[in-house]
Amino acid sequence: MQHFRGLGWDNALLHDASPFQIVDPGFNAILIRAAADLADLAEALGDTGIAKANRARAEKGIAAMERLWSEAHGQYLCLDRLTGKLVDSASVGGVLPAFAAIPQARAAAIAATIERLAGKARHIVPSHDPNDPRFDARRYWRGPVWLVVNYMIADGLLAAGHAEVARRITGSSLDLITESGFAEYYDPLTGEPLGGGRFTWTAAMVIEFLRGM
Repeated sequence: MQHFRGLGWDNALLHDASPFQIVDPGFNAILIRAAADLADLAEALGDTGIAKANRARAEKGIAAMERLWSEAHGQYLCLDRLTGKLVDSASVGGVLPAFAAIPQARAAAIAATIERLAGKARHIVPSHDPNDPRFDARRYWRGPVWLVVNYMIADGLLAAGHAEVARRITGSSLDLITESGFAEYYDPLTGEPLGGGRFTWTAAMVIEFLRGM
């Protein structure tokens, strides 16, 4: 706080001055998808300038994501900008890029990764590999399933032609609702509801899942 305050909260300076500099594939994928969707919307409304600018932004983002790809993990990883190295922690953030128009080979690898994870957890998509010693079924982003993340992954895989894996994610998500209600997130091994018990974003995702069936 003091460090950033000393820089006057100037965003032009904070990006490189931060002691924590992690490039996250999940958040970048959401930004890329937003740019592509905005381009489609602008095109439909006849604003070619906005459409062209955002199409280019999405394409540039997809190309830059290649730096985050891990062949060994079959997914993207975070990048530590301070060390210039990928962070060897295969979280769901590295699967989430399926939500963007990533290359077909990458989408296929992510689909295979999810199928592999499905053999280790009762419910998918766990936010960390259950075989990883850092896995914790109840701890934020170390294991639990979030339906909002599931929806984005399934939506992207369906668009990429991996309908069977997308349906599997949808089915697992609806099973969680049937068993455990509209929880904030869920234990992937037992299906136990965790966090808040009546979450509207979970309910919203159920509506989207049902609409897509």
